[in-house]
Order: sequence, then C-alpha cells, then structure tokens
Amino acid sequence: MAKNKKTVTAEIVEKAGGEKNLRRLILKDEQEQELEVIARVPDRTTIGEYLKYANVNPNKAQEILVNGCLLTDKDLVKANDTLFLSAVSGIAEIIPIAVAKVEKY
Repeated sequence: MAKNKKTVTAEIVEKAGGEKNLRRLILKDEQEQELEVIARVPDRTTIGEYLKYANVNPNKAQEILVNGCLLTDKDLVKANDTLFLSAVSGIAEIIPIAVAKVEKY
C-alpha cells in the first residue's frame, strides 16, 4: 500500500457538499502500513441510520458508516478487518458534535 495523495472528482466533492465536508484519513493495517483515504463528514441521515443499529447490530452500524462516508478505496478497506476498523474509528472522530448552552428557565 503506497502512500499516495488521493483525489476525488469535482462531482464527488460537490455531492459531498464541498471540500469543507471532506477529510483525509490515514488508516494503518496490521503491518503498520498506511493507506490514505478520503471520507466525507457524516450527515444527519447517515448518523441517524448508524444510531438506529448501533446497539442492535453494531456490525451493520459500522458498515453504514463506511458505506456512507468512505469515498476512496472502499473495497480494499472492507476486505481488511484492521483497515475497516481503522476507517470506522476515523469516521467516528469526524462526526460533527455541537455544544448547546443550557440555562434555567
């Protein structure tokens, strides 16, 4: 697995909502070799599907994250357990979390 700068087409960038919604993830396999992939920040629909299965069927929930967010090397990642789990972890880190300020009524 060579370390190459991955790119995606302008169509994919537009479909993902622009470059602000794309991230480069560096995945490592069992031999500590690195694979750079491009993922999109999960949207509300993807997160909702993920949460629906998170407690009932964690494997399906992880598949939903990878299938919905990974834009490059999806087949290679899904064929290797370590890369797959690394991708799930990386995508989970880029889930947008907002903070709400709570005050007394």
